[in-house]
Amino acid sequence: MRLVGVLAAVAVLGVLVAVWLFYGTGSSGGNSSVATPPATRVGEVRQAAESVECRNNLSQIRAAIQMRTTMEEAYPRSLQELGLPATMLVCPVSGQAYQYDPNTGQVHCPTPGHTSY
Repeated sequence: MRLVGVLAAVAVLGVLVAVWLFYGTGSSGGNSSVATPPATRVGEVRQAAESVECRNNLSQIRAAIQMRTTMEEAYPRSLQELGLPATMLVCPVSGQAYQYDPNTGQVHCPTPGHTSY
Protein backbone atom coordinates (compact mmCIF):
# COMPACT_ATOMS: atom_id res chain seq x y z
CA MET A 1 0.00 0.00 0.00
CA ARG A 2 2.83 2.45 0.80
CA LEU A 3 4.65 1.69 -2.44
CA VAL A 4 1.52 2.49 -4.46
CA GLY A 5 1.17 5.84 -2.64
CA VAL A 6 4.80 6.77 -3.29
CA LEU A 7 4.51 5.83 -6.96
CA ALA A 8 1.33 7.87 -7.31
CA ALA A 9 3.00 10.90 -5.69
CA VAL A 10 6.02 10.60 -8.01
CA ALA A 11 3.72 10.34 -11.03
CA VAL A 12 1.76 13.45 -10.00
CA LEU A 13 4.99 15.41 -9.44
CA GLY A 14 6.29 14.26 -12.83
CA VAL A 15 3.16 15.51 -14.54
CA LEU A 16 3.36 18.86 -12.72
CA VAL A 17 7.01 19.33 -13.72
CA ALA A 18 6.22 18.46 -17.34
CA VAL A 19 3.37 20.96 -17.40
CA TRP A 20 5.56 23.64 -15.82
CA LEU A 21 8.40 23.05 -18.30
CA PHE A 22 6.37 22.89 -21.48
CA TYR A 23 3.49 25.24 -20.75
CA GLY A 24 5.09 27.72 -18.37
CA THR A 25 3.12 29.97 -16.09
CA GLY A 26 1.54 32.15 -18.77
CA SER A 27 3.62 35.21 -17.87
CA SER A 28 6.12 36.81 -20.20
CA GLY A 29 8.72 37.19 -17.46
CA GLY A 30 8.26 40.96 -17.21
CA ASN A 31 10.31 41.65 -20.34
CA SER A 32 7.81 43.44 -22.54
CA SER A 33 10.46 44.86 -24.90
CA VAL A 34 10.99 41.48 -26.58
CA ALA A 35 8.80 41.12 -29.66
CA THR A 36 7.26 37.72 -28.90
CA PRO A 37 7.50 36.16 -25.44
CA PRO A 38 8.29 32.45 -25.34
CA ALA A 39 5.36 30.14 -24.70
CA THR A 40 7.28 27.59 -22.62
CA ARG A 41 10.05 27.38 -20.05
CA VAL A 42 12.16 25.65 -22.68
CA GLY A 43 11.48 28.63 -24.96
CA GLU A 44 12.51 31.03 -22.20
CA VAL A 45 15.81 29.20 -21.73
CA ARG A 46 16.43 29.13 -25.49
CA GLN A 47 15.68 32.86 -25.78
CA ALA A 48 18.03 33.64 -22.89
CA ALA A 49 20.79 31.58 -24.52
CA GLU A 50 20.29 33.36 -27.85
CA SER A 51 20.46 36.73 -26.08
CA VAL A 52 23.78 35.73 -24.53
CA GLU A 53 24.97 34.62 -27.97
CA CYS A 54 23.97 38.03 -29.39
CA ARG A 55 25.97 39.83 -26.68
CA ASN A 56 28.97 37.57 -27.30
CA ASN A 57 28.78 38.17 -31.07
CA LEU A 58 28.74 41.93 -30.55
CA SER A 59 31.64 41.70 -28.12
CA GLN A 60 33.70 39.68 -30.62
CA ILE A 61 32.84 42.08 -33.45
CA ARG A 62 33.83 45.10 -31.34
CA ALA A 63 37.12 43.43 -30.40
CA ALA A 64 37.83 42.70 -34.09
CA ILE A 65 37.05 46.31 -35.00
CA GLN A 66 39.39 47.53 -32.27
CA MET A 67 42.21 45.23 -33.44
CA ARG A 68 41.69 46.27 -37.05
CA THR A 69 41.70 49.95 -36.07
CA THR A 70 44.91 49.49 -34.08
CA MET A 71 46.66 47.89 -37.05
CA GLU A 72 45.33 50.07 -39.88
CA GLU A 73 44.36 53.25 -37.97
CA ALA A 74 40.98 53.34 -39.72
CA TYR A 75 37.62 51.73 -39.20
CA PRO A 76 36.66 48.98 -41.65
CA ARG A 77 34.14 50.02 -44.31
CA SER A 78 31.89 47.04 -43.52
CA LEU A 79 31.68 44.19 -41.04
CA GLN A 80 32.42 41.70 -43.82
CA GLU A 81 35.97 43.11 -44.04
CA LEU A 82 36.69 41.72 -40.57
CA GLY A 83 36.76 38.16 -41.92
CA LEU A 84 34.31 36.84 -39.32
CA PRO A 85 31.82 34.07 -40.14
CA ALA A 86 28.58 35.31 -41.68
CA THR A 87 26.57 33.70 -38.88
CA MET A 88 28.33 35.96 -36.38
CA LEU A 89 27.22 39.11 -38.23
CA VAL A 90 23.49 38.57 -37.62
CA CYS A 91 21.40 38.41 -34.46
CA PRO A 92 20.69 34.77 -33.54
CA VAL A 93 17.21 35.73 -32.28
CA SER A 94 15.81 37.73 -35.21
CA GLY A 95 18.25 36.94 -38.00
CA GLN A 96 18.65 40.69 -38.70
CA ALA A 97 22.10 41.91 -39.65
CA TYR A 98 23.92 43.97 -37.04
CA GLN A 99 23.97 47.68 -37.81
CA TYR A 100 27.41 49.18 -38.26
CA ASP A 101 28.49 52.80 -38.66
CA PRO A 102 31.88 52.91 -40.44
CA ASN A 103 32.38 56.56 -39.48
CA THR A 104 32.35 55.88 -35.74
CA GLY A 105 33.09 52.14 -35.60
CA GLN A 106 29.93 51.54 -33.56
CA VAL A 107 27.96 48.31 -34.00
CA HIS A 108 24.66 47.36 -32.39
CA CYS A 109 21.77 44.93 -32.68
CA PRO A 110 18.47 46.20 -34.18
CA THR A 111 16.37 43.46 -32.51
CA PRO A 112 13.84 44.82 -30.00
CA GLY A 113 15.15 44.16 -26.52
CA HIS A 114 18.77 43.96 -27.73
CA THR A 115 19.28 47.63 -28.61
CA SER A 116 21.16 48.23 -25.35
CA TYR A 117 23.72 45.53 -26.11
